[in-house]
Amino acid sequence: MKSFIIKLTAITLGLALVSWLVFSMLLPEYYLPVLPFLLLFFYITTICIHAYQLSLKKKDIGKFARSNMLITFFKLIVYSLVAVIYIALDKENALPFVICLMLLYLVFTFIEVSESTKTARSKEE
Repeated sequence: MKSFIIKLTAITLGLALVSWLVFSMLLPEYYLPVLPFLLLFFYITTICIHAYQLSLKKKDIGKFARSNMLITFFKLIVYSLVAVIYIALDKENALPFVICLMLLYLVFTFIEVSESTKTARSKEE
């Protein structure tokens, strides 16, 4: 878990740096003040989900496998609710927000899936 948090922290800080560079030099008119909070939201959510999946794996590998699909579904619902609420509150910045949300979703989901795959295989071997 500690190595996952270190890896996730490094990736999150890298994303923060890249987004700062993009929005300060290339696209300042599309900067979203909510972006740092969005990064923090994804960071915390990913850590919590990973910790929960690790606890499931320790108890029962079958439950771990079955719960993966449900966790992904609920995560997608929560992220969709965040998008809908933000779009309802700030219609002008809807497109930049959705693009940032989807990019963050893809990056953090890739990290989570790759780590979950490693975790599931570690007990099988």
